[in-house]
Amino acid sequence: MDKSILVKALIVFSLPASIIFSIFLGRYPVSAYDIFGSILHTIAPSLIHSPPDPVQRIVLLYRLPRVLAAALVGISLSVSGASLQSMLRNPLVSPHILGITSGAAFGAALAIALLPGYVPIELVAMASALLAFIIVLAIAWGWGHGSIVSLVLAGVIVNALFSAALSLVKFLTPDPHRLASITFWLMGDIGQAAQWGDVTRMFMVITPCIAVLVLARWRINILSLGDEEAHALGVNPVVERIFFASLCALATASAVAYAGVIGWAGLLVPHIIRLTTGCDNRSVILYTVFLGGAYMVLADDLARCLTTEVIPIGIITTLMGAPLLIYLLRRAGRVWR
Repeated sequence: MDKSILVKALIVFSLPASIIFSIFLGRYPVSAYDIFGSILHTIAPSLIHSPPDPVQRIVLLYRLPRVLAAALVGISLSVSGASLQSMLRNPLVSPHILGITSGAAFGAALAIALLPGYVPIELVAMASALLAFIIVLAIAWGWGHGSIVSLVLAGVIVNALFSAALSLVKFLTPDPHRLASITFWLMGDIGQAAQWGDVTRMFMVITPCIAVLVLARWRINILSLGDEEAHALGVNPVVERIFFASLCALATASAVAYAGVIGWAGLLVPHIIRLTTGCDNRSVILYTVFLGGAYMVLADDLARCLTTEVIPIGIITTLMGAPLLIYLLRRAGRVWR
């Protein structure tokens, strides 16, 4: 068998394998029969007897939604990162460059510190993230007519502004318990999105955005050639770049709003795919879906199983991502100077 076909098959298999493997992990031991019995009984109650109630609750209310939430977050961040790196022709770009993460962090901190408890933190975080992205678009369009440089620089500016606003909110928060909640949210935690309602809402936002990016990945190939080449091929690069960046922003905003700030996935996973399958976005974006989801699911496994306490997943992805990226850079023959 061709080695490249085997590698691609392993990448595709990594997502379902990691999801199945992760359902078995936890402090409460559950047999394979009970796990699959719980799932099958929910789908077709007449075909199989119901497992014990505690087992059903553990599998269906805790483990399964958390694993699916991790997969959705990983897919969102990774595919958005791969698309933005190609569109903006910069391998160091991640979804955070659009101001989304700092915008969501500011909104969440504002909701935790100042707003009543009945106001959903996720809603405020997502609204703030989208507001930050709209400001990025306004600056980029008004200054550079949506060019690559203007979009990146506008993202850097808005990131700085919202990061400063976040620091101000933390400084002005009088309640130490609320300040601790802000700090914990900023570390990232899949458990915040581990309810079926949250998973459903993320799915409804993220899935259409990722589906369009996957189906239109050949057009992202055109954008990666540069504006002059795109014009020669009959593509308006500014309009399409803003459209695809908006999809990335919406998907990332949903993931960050529910799971907090999680770094490195959008930067690291696309590089792994490029080194294994090549630089053609028709392959990169497609296979990033599978590896991005698997990467986040396994990172969440480490976060909840390494110690008796659940470690914020942002810490895990950073500890995993930094050494792995150094290895990938060395393997690619890049040298820091």
